[in-house]
Amino acid sequence: MNSRERILATLNGEMPDRVGRSEMFWPETLEAWKTQGLPEDTVPEDHFGLDITLLPRPDLSFRFPIKVIEETDEYIIQRDCNGVLRKDFKGKCGYTPHWLDYKFKTSNDWWTSKEQLAPVDERISPVARERYDAARSKGRFIAFDCVGPYEASWRVFGQVGLFTMMMDEPEVVKDMFDTYADFSISLARKTLDRGIDLDGAWFFGDLGYRNGTLFSPACYDEMLFPAHKKLCDFFKSVGKPVMLHSCGKIESFIPRFIEAGFAAIQPLEAKCGQDVRVLKKLYGDKITLFGNIDVRKLSGSRDELEEEIESKMSVAAEGGRYIFHSDHSIPPTVSYNNYRYAVELSEKYGKYE
Repeated sequence: MNSRERILATLNGEMPDRVGRSEMFWPETLEAWKTQGLPEDTVPEDHFGLDITLLPRPDLSFRFPIKVIEETDEYIIQRDCNGVLRKDFKGKCGYTPHWLDYKFKTSNDWWTSKEQLAPVDERISPVARERYDAARSKGRFIAFDCVGPYEASWRVFGQVGLFTMMMDEPEVVKDMFDTYADFSISLARKTLDRGIDLDGAWFFGDLGYRNGTLFSPACYDEMLFPAHKKLCDFFKSVGKPVMLHSCGKIESFIPRFIEAGFAAIQPLEAKCGQDVRVLKKLYGDKITLFGNIDVRKLSGSRDELEEEIESKMSVAAEGGRYIFHSDHSIPPTVSYNNYRYAVELSEKYGKYE
């Protein structure tokens, strides 16, 4: 099988030739690896035999002019394209920006501005076609990469502002989520209309933290579930499976993700106490489990690394419906040789007879 066939088989509940692989790397990691043996100008997907290529994300912002307030060698303070005042640290990944102020504070701000979210052609990256052609020539699975409705909304109102509105004005929040779902679908249609024949979609929206979900299942059911189902229904109608990225401890939402129609859930953070071996027994015949390889073990000894991969893949890969990935992304604490060894182990323990 090529990568496209492998991932499609996995997401459709069929048996691939081996467990598929995907990964996300911090830029600092790839730079550090160049001093450890990674060749210059290496494409990680090629070098490590990864199976999924993401297209550049479409622009879901309000497209306000970016205004720099202050800039030093260490950080930049600016108003971003959603009008958010934020402080970003330069040259550092793994750090959450400091969110200082939000232009949108009330429901009236939403109602008077939402029409600006028009799906114009300029919102699609000019390099989408180039990346698609390159990935298609290599037989990779190509995904429409997009921010999910919850993630898009909190980036406008802030987490606290959005949580407050979820309690006080749930009908407004439901409209936000529904609007961003429609917006994403419109941009996906435009992408398809350009002859970019996607294999699936991958939506990113963090719904959990270390100890649980960011809001209750009841809130999810009332406000976010309809938007998630709308997204899945659209992509299903055009024959494209949908994957969902959500950091944090989100297992209480998994039955709802299945009902909404998601084909896979990623990255299943081990650092939050989640274990793919447990989730496989509960949901492994209903949704593809994607990730859960603890980066703390990937940063350890080879014995720790092999025990982590063998013990999890021996359960998660049984019967298919598993994709190899870390439990978040690869920081520079993981050495180049350790990651190469992890890929070798995924081959060793991820082959199907």
